[in-house]
Order: sequence, then C-alpha cells, then structure tokens
Amino acid sequence: MQTTTIPQMLRVTTAMGAVIGSVDLGKLLDAKTIDFIRRALLDNGVIFFRNQNAAVAELWEFLRNFGTPQKEDSFGTDADKPEDVAEADFSRTRKGTAVWHADSTFLEKPPKITLLRMVRGPVFGGDTCWASMVAAYEGLSEPIRNMLDGLTAVHSISRAVSPLGSYGDAFKAEFGKLHAPQQIHPVVQLHPETGRKALFVSASATTRIVELEPAESRHILDLLFEHIKSPDFSMRWRWSPNDVALWDNRSVQHYAVPDYTAERVVHRIVVAGERPRGP
Repeated sequence: MQTTTIPQMLRVTTAMGAVIGSVDLGKLLDAKTIDFIRRALLDNGVIFFRNQNAAVAELWEFLRNFGTPQKEDSFGTDADKPEDVAEADFSRTRKGTAVWHADSTFLEKPPKITLLRMVRGPVFGGDTCWASMVAAYEGLSEPIRNMLDGLTAVHSISRAVSPLGSYGDAFKAEFGKLHAPQQIHPVVQLHPETGRKALFVSASATTRIVELEPAESRHILDLLFEHIKSPDFSMRWRWSPNDVALWDNRSVQHYAVPDYTAERVVHRIVVAGERPRGP
C-alpha cells in the first residue's frame, strides 16, 4: 500500500547534509514524497534517515526511483538482484577508505548515488565525513576555476586499491576481467540534473591531469586534494544502527574515519551512473 508522508527536514551544515524524518524507506512512498527526497538530495548532497528497518529488497525498490540499483559499485550490472546484496564488514578496508574520494571514479560510468545502511558498528568511532565538491569548486578563485573547466584527468584502479594489500590485489584482478584499469574524466563535472559545476578529482584514484606537464599536474592535484579537505565544505556523521545515508556521488566526496577496530557491518547499494561530462 502506498504511504503518504509529510517529510520533515533538518539541515546539518550550511555547506551540505540534511536529516529527513517521518519517512519509512520500507514503505511504498507517494510521488510527492519521492520528489521531496530527490530535491533534498540535489540541494544537500547527502541526506540521512534514522531508525530504518527496511529489508534490502525494500531499499532496492526505493532506489528504483532514482535509476538502476546495483549490488556494488565496481562489478554491478543491470542483472543484479537485491538478494545479491550481503552484509559487508568495512573494517577490513578501513585504511583504503580513509581518504577523501568519490566512489569508483575509475569506472567509465561511476555510480551516481550511493546508499549505505549501518547494520552494526563500533560503540564509538567509525564516523563518516562528507564534503560538497560544488562548494569546493566555488571556493576556488575565478582564474583557477576557468583553467580547471577545460582539463581532464586520469582515474586509476591501481591507486584506489594500493593501500589494501592482498585484498586490493584480488579486487584489482577481478575488476580487470570486466573493466579497463583507468578512465579519463573531466576535472570539473557538470551535474546533469542541477547544471552546477563540481570538482571531480580524488586522492584515491586521480593520478594526473592529461593536458599539463607532469610537474604542473602534480602541483595542481596536490593543491586540489588539500583544498577539498577544508571543513568549510564538509560535515561529519556519527552512526547509529539502522541509520541510512544517501548521497550524490557526482557532487560529493566522503572520508571514512578509521579510528575503530571492531566490526563495522553495512548494507551498500548504488545506482548506476553515466559518463561524467565537463562544462
């Protein structure tokens, strides 16, 4: 049965983030509520829902409102099913995600949206930070923005998995059966829905700027990677069991704080994206 709700929303920071209440993601939501959630996501970059007991299949159906759900951002296909989604313990990869990044930018078509539901985690620690790449772009001077608008960069799987040791080697081998080891994307992505410009380079995957000399590329990327870290563009979330985070991978980066040793078990589903387009 379709559920009509009157969503309540509380913003987290002026730069990004919002908590939405009075919504049960396990129910069939009416078009007005879906429209409200879509707009909140576009406006705030990442949105949160507390106390969500929805089954994976129900979360999967919710994500159909945004596109094609996939079980996982690197190997997912249109043939994926919700029963393919298993609990994942992120504690084993915490060193690899402790860097500002967007998900799987080494793919030709990186996911456009990520959903993460906390199943169980440490009593304290294991927070996640998100940063608005729209705010980061707009925080640069006009001459730098004008230069970046015309540039492209290489995104490599090798850089992404190098901190993960043997697990990363196995991941890279499986990835290589389906995908090229690197892709070239614009340094600034033009958001296909809002038309806003967002920085699209990340320390976990971007290796060089194609149009620049090696030394120039290294210095510009170092500048951008440092710039992205500014607290002016970011927020931090302390997880509770059954929290759900939904974020726009086209305009947001995140950083998983690795200050924990206990298991950190999540459900993760992404929505298939399209090839990034520059200004």
